[in-house]
Amino acid sequence: MASAKKLPSGAWRVLIYAGMSQGKRQYKSFTADTKKEAEYVAAEYSYKKKRGRKSENLTFDEAANDYLESKSNLLSPSTIRGYRIMQRTAYTLIKDVCLGKLEVGDFIQKQMNQNALKYSSKSLKNQFGFISAVMRYHRMQVPDTTLKPDEHKSILVPTQEDAQRIMKIIEGTPIECQVLLALTCSLRQSEIAALTAFDIKGAKVYIHGALISDEHDQLVYKPFAKSDAGTRVDLMPPYLAQKMKAVCKLHPDGWLFQSRSSQVLKQFKNILKENGLPPYTMHSLRHCFAAIMHARGVPDKYVMDMGGWASDHVLKSVYQYTFKEETEKIKKEANQYFENALNK
Repeated sequence: MASAKKLPSGAWRVLIYAGMSQGKRQYKSFTADTKKEAEYVAAEYSYKKKRGRKSENLTFDEAANDYLESKSNLLSPSTIRGYRIMQRTAYTLIKDVCLGKLEVGDFIQKQMNQNALKYSSKSLKNQFGFISAVMRYHRMQVPDTTLKPDEHKSILVPTQEDAQRIMKIIEGTPIECQVLLALTCSLRQSEIAALTAFDIKGAKVYIHGALISDEHDQLVYKPFAKSDAGTRVDLMPPYLAQKMKAVCKLHPDGWLFQSRSSQVLKQFKNILKENGLPPYTMHSLRHCFAAIMHARGVPDKYVMDMGGWASDHVLKSVYQYTFKEETEKIKKEANQYFENALNK
């Protein structure tokens, strides 16, 4: 075992030979405040390296398959589906590279650099997270990798005026109930798809499961919500409650809505386009619900309960939008306050 050497900074470092890459010797560096700690960390790495030696020769694609197989009963079908899509499309440079080379070379960094040209920072984080999970599952070290900085993109959210127009133009259409459930009760598309007649009790809608696509694009029922907060009871407006009562009579057994979420979204976008409205999504309606509640001064806790959000962090960072007209009204009130103060 290599001994630690003291650096000019006062820290201790151990260098461990990690193989060859592109004709050059590669070393892993382990730095700590004390000699003993640096040597311990290096020894732990060497031990794990020895145990994971068989994994060194697995290609990333093979290692990813092993990882997903081991998690097939633990991860949700939609999560597995997302990972499979990434596996097919996001790792063109590393899919045939063995883990041993990925650990010491710059292959992962090159892959992330290439992906940064066409993927968002959020997608890159998810892609790197999957790489890290696969590597660690096989007891391999994940090299330091620089990712694209966070991007703060504004999300297209219907204004109050557009929300009122949407409620009018979807009246009598096949997707009226789905749109209203998203807009007035803040249900997710997967939650709407999983509703049955047993989940509708008068004006109350019971949300507890989700209907999602698996890796083979087959619909799978997940009998639990996205989070504990997702299991909830919401109160529908009387108009929607009457509509849902009629739907329950049509479909007393099985799912209330026969169209897939993707088909509902396509119909919704077509209706918006025909009426000269922006290309909102069904998920935009959840944002709109939160924005309306926020504009009306509803405390965050109640918005979280109604929308099924697990934490106020998500609510504040994603869903707290103020409408333009509401902002202008508040600014005018502030200006009047300052005007009165200046006159005094």
